[in-house]
Amino acid sequence: MPKDLNKDCWPIEQEAVLLIKTELSAFLQKFKSEKLFSPGIQVETPESISLQDTYFDTPSQELGSVQVALRLRKEGGSLLLGVKGRDQWTTSGVSRIEVEEPWCANGVATILHYLDFMGVTLTHPGVPIGSANPVSILGLMDLRPIQDRSLKRTLWPILDNADRIICSLALDVVTLNLSDEQVKYGEIEIELVDGSVSAIKNLFDTLIYNYSEFLQPWRYSKLQTGIAIESLSRSSDGGGIVNENGELTLAGIGQIERFLKKNASIK
Repeated sequence: MPKDLNKDCWPIEQEAVLLIKTELSAFLQKFKSEKLFSPGIQVETPESISLQDTYFDTPSQELGSVQVALRLRKEGGSLLLGVKGRDQWTTSGVSRIEVEEPWCANGVATILHYLDFMGVTLTHPGVPIGSANPVSILGLMDLRPIQDRSLKRTLWPILDNADRIICSLALDVVTLNLSDEQVKYGEIEIELVDGSVSAIKNLFDTLIYNYSEFLQPWRYSKLQTGIAIESLSRSSDGGGIVNENGELTLAGIGQIERFLKKNASIK
């Protein structure tokens, strides 16, 4: 990959996020995809996906310091290594660099190149990628797991009148695996596939209109949310962030948002 790569051609993810602010069971019973219908779009039959994600950083937090995330994802029988970063938030959601490659020699090399362009230089492990498990291989690059979570995703393709997929809507039930407990919460992500960013905004507004008592706009990634949950769970200020079912409470969401805003103002 040439060093003079045109940064305007980097793979970009564009999405808007809503956090479920009530008990998950209450929202899941209430949510109906039929309420997403509006002129010019069709909501297709959803598929269910199970994902296992582990995020990595160096002991000195080289990736976090430049707002870059490195993720190892297991989806079915596949392993994927991905990098995200350079988040830019607007009223229509977030735009960020996102690159994901299969876990193989070429895939790891590609991700290392992108990390280098984004300001993080890691050394190749120096052994065949398939010679050990991925966590051990990443450990040879001085990378350590910083977050582990499982994800149950229900994914609806959204089509326009020409039967073209313009975006997708994902209902994610996230289980954050902390050292001594699990914390569960839910999100809705609307991701642009092939169309105008207005498609995201229109669906976002429709969801807020139909489910204002259940959803709130959320300007933070799952990694950031998880870091805040873990930090609060270890502190004396973290009481009441989860209910008896291990789900985030509305008060807990407020604490998480204040934590993230405070940290953002310090940087």
